[in-house]
Amino acid sequence: MWSDVPEAEPSAAWVELTENGWGALMGWAAGAENLRRRPSSDSGRTVTGYTEQAGVRRHFEEPFTAADREGVDDDIDEYLRAADLPPRPRGYSWYIRVPDGYASPDSFLTDVDAAVLKAAGATVHPRQLRPIFEAVLRGIYAEGS
Repeated sequence: MWSDVPEAEPSAAWVELTENGWGALMGWAAGAENLRRRPSSDSGRTVTGYTEQAGVRRHFEEPFTAADREGVDDDIDEYLRAADLPPRPRGYSWYIRVPDGYASPDSFLTDVDAAVLKAAGATVHPRQLRPIFEAVLRGIYAEGS
């Protein structure tokens, strides 16, 4: 399915998915017709954090490296494998279609998250979450059609 997703520039009708397994699973469940991708770049991106030694906390900011990118993509692929799904092609940002009737893209993502979490209860394994995501998004897109 991933290779069937068209490339397109983002617009107000689309919102970028979170860059983690949850976002990737949401994208898969939405289907190619509700998903878009565009080449991405980590140029100018930074990583912030802190180290703590002897009770002294030191904040840092450093460039996001190729190793950082590989780690993020590897984690997403691992999550997708746990859901019995193929890995996504690397080097893209992924966008999901926001159905009509939502006040904002964030309210759409919040509603999807809330519905999945409510239906999932104590379920946390990606393989068990996959059909929940599929049912939630199928319902949301059916209502918004």
